[in-house]
Amino acid sequence: MIKGAREIFKSDLRAIKNNPVVLIVLAAIIIIPSMYALLNIQATWDPYALTSNLKVAVANEDTGSTLNGTQYNVGNMLVDELKDNDKFNWQFVDEETARNGVKNGDYYAALIIPGNFSQTVLSIDTTNPQQANIEYVVNDKLNAIAPKMTNTGADTLQTKINDEIVETVDGIIFGKLSDVGQLAKENKATFLKTKSMLNELNGNLGNIDNDLLQANSVMATVNGIWPKFSAQLPVMKSEADEVKSKYDTLYNYIQSDPAKALSTVQDMESVDTKIITGLKYVDAFLVALYNQTGDENLKPIIAQVEDATTKATTVLTLLQEIEADIASSKDPSGKLNQLKTSIDQMDSAINFLANNKDNIDQAINTASAKLAMANSQWPEVRSSIQTATSKVNSVDEADLDRLIAFADTDQNGVKNYFETPVKLDKTHIYPVDNYGSALAPFYIAISLWIGCIIAVAMISMRVKSRKKYSAETVYMGRMGLFLLIGLIQSFIVAVGALLMHIQVSSQLLFLFTTIYIGLCGMVVVYSMTSAFGNAGKALAIIILVLQITATGGTFPVELLPSFFQAIHPYLPLTYAIGALREVVAGVLWSNFLYCIGVLAIFPVVSFILTLIIKEKVDKRAQWTESKLKDSGLF
Repeated sequence: MIKGAREIFKSDLRAIKNNPVVLIVLAAIIIIPSMYALLNIQATWDPYALTSNLKVAVANEDTGSTLNGTQYNVGNMLVDELKDNDKFNWQFVDEETARNGVKNGDYYAALIIPGNFSQTVLSIDTTNPQQANIEYVVNDKLNAIAPKMTNTGADTLQTKINDEIVETVDGIIFGKLSDVGQLAKENKATFLKTKSMLNELNGNLGNIDNDLLQANSVMATVNGIWPKFSAQLPVMKSEADEVKSKYDTLYNYIQSDPAKALSTVQDMESVDTKIITGLKYVDAFLVALYNQTGDENLKPIIAQVEDATTKATTVLTLLQEIEADIASSKDPSGKLNQLKTSIDQMDSAINFLANNKDNIDQAINTASAKLAMANSQWPEVRSSIQTATSKVNSVDEADLDRLIAFADTDQNGVKNYFETPVKLDKTHIYPVDNYGSALAPFYIAISLWIGCIIAVAMISMRVKSRKKYSAETVYMGRMGLFLLIGLIQSFIVAVGALLMHIQVSSQLLFLFTTIYIGLCGMVVVYSMTSAFGNAGKALAIIILVLQITATGGTFPVELLPSFFQAIHPYLPLTYAIGALREVVAGVLWSNFLYCIGVLAIFPVVSFILTLIIKEKVDKRAQWTESKLKDSGLF
């Protein structure tokens, strides 16, 4: 059998040598697997380094907010940060363009910063802090992987924003504490002087008695004058309705008769001026009342009056601008919608104020009642002032010194602490340089199996010779050619991968492992095809399909469905990929030798089983092939 096998192998080599067409076909069979492996490795070399090609829209609608007299626009600050960020191709557009762009596929995703973003971020300074939101819009239809990349980018951006806000807020808190300490340091002498002044106040409570009497006098005056002022509220309501009713007239005249439009707008200005004057009188009256009584119930009413005054003033400003446009023969149509909105707001505010006349009356009555209560409780208040004076006197100079110590707090240290209160030290046991090197074991192993399938599909398992050989001899003899092909295929794949500079712990070990895997795979695929003919080829393809998913070459096996987890240990490329990973990332010899050893079981078992069953199944396989050939379809 050995002699016959050697004769078949030599005959195959002569056929290759004497027939250039065969040589060309074999060259194609040998090169195709390397193309599959190397092209895929190159394509996935480092895709995350190219995320800057992904277009992500950013629409900043933030209008900003004021905190402690300082104007902030956190949206603009975020945009400035993104302009220095090269992770994605940021496109700064308006909201409509961003949404349409994502929908139409112009952008992979969009970040929509709302108009109240700064306001909600800075609401930490209020009694009702709110969570700030950035809308993230993504088009999952464009690509399977791109949304995952942009999702990760959005999550990273959210984390960065949160960190910046926490760092800033905590810095403000400790900064305020430091400021208080500094203030105490600068005003220590003043505080001590204040203690002295408070003691003096305690001795002047008689003057406060006189102030209370004066407040009672003011309240009596209010009760006499307020009815006259309150009678003006319905008049202002009527005047506001008049301005509102003349808007449509003004609108029509602007289109048809500019002269009448000018007269109308001037009439509206006159009425609006009266409204503003009346509102200012009411405001001055209520403010004076508040200053005397300190009644907090008056504050929302004052705010309503001032709000109505502001809106009426806005209307007057727009009317004056429209008057100027008409007088200069300009078209004021662009301002009419704004005027209409402002008039509606003014009318609504004045109506609300007029409808709340009873509430104002009630507030004044309440203020009067509180003043009466103050009169009745003043003796107790006097006693409280005396108690407070005693407590202030209990704060000694040492307490001030402890507060002053906060002035020396290291603000940079506090800022750095809250920026990274916990530092994560990452250690990569077996680091891999890039994505292409990490996927190389999978693509190399799969390409070698594909190369085996191509070889058995293109080259016949049968030997055409005048001399008759046994089935086992044919199997042994033709195996030499396939092993030679597998050897060259593996060598080319390995050399090509090395020329691409994939990461390897040892070039020699990588070359050996790749060739070993190629030969093992060739024995398995050749044995199945030799024994079962076309059925063996189909079986090799089925195993390939299963191995693409179940070997854990891309996703961890633990994430796969239970079926693939179950077959994972029984697939040859599971161990081929495992061995290559050891060579790529760093060899743990126990794992490497285990993979190499288990992988050897597959060709050994295939070889032995084929020798046992070859004679029995060979005739049936030939008969099947003959029938398929006779059909004219195969």
